[in-house]
Amino acid sequence: MTVVAIDFGTSNTVVCTLDPATQTPRTLKFKAISRGFETPGGQVFVVPTLVYVQKENRLVFGEQVRSQRLAFNETERLFQAFKRDLAADFQPPPRQIDGNSYSAESVSELFIKEIWQQIEPEKLQPKNVIFTVPVGAFERYLDWFRDIGEKLGVPEVQIVDESTAAALGYAVKRPGSVVLVVDFGGGTLDLSLVRTQAASGGQKILKAEVIAKSDAYVGGVDIDVWIVEHYLRRIGSSRQEIKEIGWQNLLQIAEKLKIQLSTASEAKDSWFDDENFIAHELNLSRDELEEILENQQLLEQLRQALDEVVAVAYNKGVSKTDIELVALVGGSCLIPAVQQLVISYFGKSRVKIGKPFEAIAHGALTLPQIIEVEDYLRHGYAIRLWEPQMRTYSYFPLFEKGTKYPCQRDEPLILQTALEGQREIRLDIGELAEISHAEVTFDALGRMTSGSVHQESEFRSLESHHEQVCVAHLDPPGQLGIDRIEVNFEVNEGRVLLATVKDLLTRRVLVERSAIAKLQ
Repeated sequence: MTVVAIDFGTSNTVVCTLDPATQTPRTLKFKAISRGFETPGGQVFVVPTLVYVQKENRLVFGEQVRSQRLAFNETERLFQAFKRDLAADFQPPPRQIDGNSYSAESVSELFIKEIWQQIEPEKLQPKNVIFTVPVGAFERYLDWFRDIGEKLGVPEVQIVDESTAAALGYAVKRPGSVVLVVDFGGGTLDLSLVRTQAASGGQKILKAEVIAKSDAYVGGVDIDVWIVEHYLRRIGSSRQEIKEIGWQNLLQIAEKLKIQLSTASEAKDSWFDDENFIAHELNLSRDELEEILENQQLLEQLRQALDEVVAVAYNKGVSKTDIELVALVGGSCLIPAVQQLVISYFGKSRVKIGKPFEAIAHGALTLPQIIEVEDYLRHGYAIRLWEPQMRTYSYFPLFEKGTKYPCQRDEPLILQTALEGQREIRLDIGELAEISHAEVTFDALGRMTSGSVHQESEFRSLESHHEQVCVAHLDPPGQLGIDRIEVNFEVNEGRVLLATVKDLLTRRVLVERSAIAKLQ
């Protein structure tokens, strides 16, 4: 069976498969849309996650957008970081271009379909596609990938956390080990701690256990923005003054400076704004970059993520000293300040910079080798209730964060109708998570005056547009004060919330083990 893994990234996307001769991961290079990177381990190929809409709605993808500098012609035609918009709770409104509508969802679909068309000349005929997602991804984001798999006509679709995939890639090579992956890419910071257990007398790994994981909604694209904002504050300008084309040019320079500072102590670049006749000279030292990261609370968020993983692991009987390998993956892990923080936390001997661009996709290919992956819920499932007297929401938990899955809820949920003659019972069911936010304030001179990281509870409905889920159609209609339906909830091995609904009046099973967000 041919397996293809797709690591759909905020900045770059990696596609790989197993070489049929050696059964080792092979990253696919697409002639038109791939970009090569030189790394200490050799050249790697990625597809820049970019889409540009030319006149008459002709689409350009990946490296063609970057190399032809199409982003600087008409910026409203450029789509970048749309993976972030796709995963967000509130997506930006669709853009209208030449009479067509382009949303984050439709652009992401066009991009993945273009990747799939590029795979076809390889004559692989994949039977299984593995998509990688951020640790903190909500269910609606995962559902989007399941739907894409159906549209591509792939018989089997698997989904795995990005950092967990990379951890599996390292841990499978050393059965019985405990491996931590710190995945810091363009859009998110993810951590996964994984332990593998070898099967006796066999080649396959018997079980891979996800011991702990953590995440933060921060990435390389944020660092680029901070560098540009730092420069604009220094010269007394703003994004509004330089306009969108100037902003995009400066973001590209910021990315170059950031990459240069991975190996040099100072970096500089320039751009001449011929529209306003202004020369922009950007100079940045490694110390200045570290100060920016500290001021923006990025390093504090990394510290907190590491603390969370170590604390969760300790509660499960795994100490910090039991972690044998800490692998840094993702382009943002090449930043020296990030490496230094992780090394100071675990010690230099255990920290390894692996394959920064390929580790996730390559690791995902190990899934078929594993008999069982034991994972737990990063977010809890809950029902949201409105409390009219308090004028606020409360939450009735179905499954708590940290619950291992697959699992079943011990007690069924018994529900009555709220109105006489009610024909449907609807619930606002979703995922409840603790999200970290960095808050930074500046004075009139652009100097940072304070900064902190705080957490907020965030609820994401399983239905789009926050509609309530219809769990039962009642025939005959419901009566007040009478228990009417019994709902049993479970989470399957694919981390999908399922429900079985029984009508207590008619004794009929209305729904049996169906995905809750699709109960209509």
